[in-house]
Amino acid sequence: MNFYERLHAVLHGGEPDAVPFAPYDNLVPRGGFERELADRGMGLLDRHSGGIWSEMPNVEIDTRSEGNVVTTTYHTPVGAVYTRSKTHLGRIADGATVQTEGLIKDVKDFDAVIYMVEDTVYHLDPRPVLEAQRHWGSHGYLSQAGFGVPYEATLGFFGGYAGIPAWIYAQNDHPDEFAALVAAVDRRERRRFPLLLQLPGDLVACGSVDGNYGPARWRQYDLPYYQEFVPQLQAAGKIVSIHAHASNNLAYADLLRETGVDVVEAFTPPPVGDLSIAEARRRWGPDVVIWVNFPETVFYYGYEETRRYTMDLIKSDPPGNRLVIGFTEMGTYGITDAESERLFKAGFRAVVEAIETCGAYPVRA
Repeated sequence: MNFYERLHAVLHGGEPDAVPFAPYDNLVPRGGFERELADRGMGLLDRHSGGIWSEMPNVEIDTRSEGNVVTTTYHTPVGAVYTRSKTHLGRIADGATVQTEGLIKDVKDFDAVIYMVEDTVYHLDPRPVLEAQRHWGSHGYLSQAGFGVPYEATLGFFGGYAGIPAWIYAQNDHPDEFAALVAAVDRRERRRFPLLLQLPGDLVACGSVDGNYGPARWRQYDLPYYQEFVPQLQAAGKIVSIHAHASNNLAYADLLRETGVDVVEAFTPPPVGDLSIAEARRRWGPDVVIWVNFPETVFYYGYEETRRYTMDLIKSDPPGNRLVIGFTEMGTYGITDAESERLFKAGFRAVVEAIETCGAYPVRA
């Protein structure tokens, strides 16, 4: 099997010839190193989002750059809001850019942001997806951006992870405005959802478990969205994944089962996470794809220990179960000098060798 066939088999309940090795495409440097691992079976997951595009026809957008700081201002009929980002920051997420200020900084900003959400219009264009599929061929697999859970999505208006304190305070200090924002995002997602059903491709990534809020609130706000929309996606032939990269997934394990998703992706086992593959499999059964985010801190123990750890990981989920090994959280972001690059490359090679040693399944007649 080639990489695409192998991963497709796992996602669709078939019989792969080996455990797929599928890091995110933006976490592996292109060139000789990537080609070396590709020749040994590794492929890349492209988290593609180009098939649905949006516009805000009644919002004017201005962008200013001063040094490495970019300020983007959104002018609406009910007020203006802005974000600030730092650029040229090296090998970090989102094109070496980090947002330092979100749209909502004060209660007065809610009206403009809600207007922007309500003004968002979506359009379907499958061509970028089809072009990406042709580009990757058998070496890559596409994952579409699925629905966003409204409560979780509101964090983005406060600046993402850096805005968590402001997001929490807003829920308590301005509950009416926050509830109106969640409701507006819900309406926006429902406008987008019918287009998602029409996109080519089978794998869609919907929401996440970050650990930013506890299981009780996740059950209240997030779970109903999955229970409503996951069956509709599955009926349309989609494989639904959730990005469960929290380090305390044990607290969410039963909730994840109740979502009905097909894939629990970015799953980080011990020593970083607190939920083992064996325990997750016991709770979720054989049909859920467990897509591992390899805990890259293991690399610091050296090649042989990384190889041994990977082999133990594979053996903990015997052939016949649905397992993928990937890298979803670190990769090249952690390379800052020659030594970290050496550890990175040695670690990747150790994972590949472990899969070659004990991750190849006998082909059943």
